[in-house]
Amino acid sequence: MRLVYVLAFMAQVLVAALVATFVRALAGGPPRPSDVLAWVLVALAVMQLPFAALMASRLGAVTSRQAALARTLFTAVILAATAWSTALALATGQRGLSVYVLLSTVMLAYALGFLAVSRLAGRAAELPPRHADKDGTGGDGKPAGATTTQPS
Repeated sequence: MRLVYVLAFMAQVLVAALVATFVRALAGGPPRPSDVLAWVLVALAVMQLPFAALMASRLGAVTSRQAALARTLFTAVILAATAWSTALALATGQRGLSVYVLLSTVMLAYALGFLAVSRLAGRAAELPPRHADKDGTGGDGKPAGATTTQPS
C-alpha cells in the first residue's frame, strides 16, 4: 500500500513538473512574478491539506483490501494537488517565500499521506482477501466484488 501511494504521488509530482516545464518553454520571454498569484497558490495548496485529510478519512469503512487500495490511490491524487500549485508557481516565475512555502506544503502533504496510508495498510492487513471462484464470480454468479441492491 505504501509503495502504491509513493508511486501515485510521485507520478503526479513528475507530471506536474513536466507540464510546468513545457508551459514555461512555450511562454517565452522573461517571467513576471506576481505576489498576488503566488499567495493565492499558497492558500490553495494549504487549503488542500485539510480537505484531503477529511476526504480520505470520511469515505466510509474499509471493508476490503480493494477498498483500502482505492482509498490509497484517492489520497495520493488529492494530496498531490499541492504539487500542481507549486508547478504553476514555478512556471509563472514566482520567487521568494511563497515558493518555499509551496515546496514545504508538498513535502507535508506527502508525509501526511504516508501516515494515513500506513494506517490503511494496517487495517487492510487485518482483512481477509476476497477470492473469486473459478468462473471469475464471487460465488453468486455475479462478478467478484459486485454488490446487489434491494428494490425499494
